[in-house]
Amino acid sequence: MAISFACSEDDEPDPITTEPEGQNVVDVASSNDDFSTLVSAVVEADLAETLSGPGPFTVFAPNNDAFSRFLEENNLTAEQLLGNENLAEILTYHVVPGEIPSSAVEAGAVNSVANSTFYISVAPDNSIWINGNTRIIDTDIDASNGIIHVLDNVITAPEYSIAEIALAATESSEPEFTQLVAALSRAELVEAVSGGSGDNLTVFAPTDAAFEDLYDVLGVTGVDEIPLELLTSVLEYHVVPARAFSQDLRQGNDLPTLLNGQTLSVDLENLQINESGLIATSLNIHATNGVIHAIDRVLLPAMGEEVSATITLDNVGASAYVISSINGEGASGELDVENAAITLQAGLRYTFVNDGGSAHPLDFRDSEGNILLAQGDQEGSFEGDSEVAFEVDGANVSFTLTNGLAEELAVYRCTAHPSMEGEIIITD
Repeated sequence: MAISFACSEDDEPDPITTEPEGQNVVDVASSNDDFSTLVSAVVEADLAETLSGPGPFTVFAPNNDAFSRFLEENNLTAEQLLGNENLAEILTYHVVPGEIPSSAVEAGAVNSVANSTFYISVAPDNSIWINGNTRIIDTDIDASNGIIHVLDNVITAPEYSIAEIALAATESSEPEFTQLVAALSRAELVEAVSGGSGDNLTVFAPTDAAFEDLYDVLGVTGVDEIPLELLTSVLEYHVVPARAFSQDLRQGNDLPTLLNGQTLSVDLENLQINESGLIATSLNIHATNGVIHAIDRVLLPAMGEEVSATITLDNVGASAYVISSINGEGASGELDVENAAITLQAGLRYTFVNDGGSAHPLDFRDSEGNILLAQGDQEGSFEGDSEVAFEVDGANVSFTLTNGLAEELAVYRCTAHPSMEGEIIITD
């Protein structure tokens, strides 16, 4: 697959001309001042002779600016880098056996001479990235024993799994992901996000603030109060079984998740996954077994199979509803009594089955008569709330009774016949 390598006008590098025939990759780098740090590192690591050999090699070469960026981001000096006992391994992570011109570069995993894998991504603008944080800014510099592509950063192989990175974040000076780690532990999913390069996962990781917002919605104080089955489903909904860096995402894509049959929607224009915002400063956290993207809201899957109780209503002409049955937990009311009060519990999901038919569309209102949810043509104020997850399927009306909805919900009523109205009582 032919790929063009795009740069912005602001950071387009000076053109590097093809070197004369007969110069190997070390000679080519040595003849260009922009690679002086790389050459010093190659010499210090005793790799000059190897990279001057017959090859062929493809070298992904950080320029001096790339090394400066890497040193600053990792709080290192040049002397510390050159004295690193793993310097040879760091450098050979940038070298691939064989000659790979830009026309042959494709998205996917690449095994380096260091026997560690790095990952190439093609962004929507056709720019090429490695491990989500390093861009190829120039290509196809020929040498007698291979070819050089220029990088704007130094690439390093990940050392820790997703689980280990999240745990380390909880112990940092500014702790993060404490609630995510607690949730994974309670749901016994820590092992599922641990592993090596063979386990390709992407975790959309809610911040602690995102979990606190979820607790408010569910009316709980922490992960220990969330039903285990629900908690497990929510966590699985945040994991995609593929290593997807931000540059791999595409507008409108549906990403499969570990929660069977449930997908996530990508909105690059608004930097969102479903209704949750991607945190731009915390993307592409690379792990041995995948990648982490931080998000600002806990993603809730469609809850159609998580109904706590089903309330079936029938009608007495156009004068009253009656409850014909209640199945499940978290709901109560007298059966066969006209316009009986129904008691519901905040934080649970309910389905109302309206056997009164289309002539008696069901809605739910506040104490002032404003429609919150409606089965028919009326539009309620909570119908667009993703956490309420309002659904109408024929006679079935389903919703999650969030704290926000519970604070306003007062009655159920027939939209066409106001006399068909009963009280709704909310309990914790």
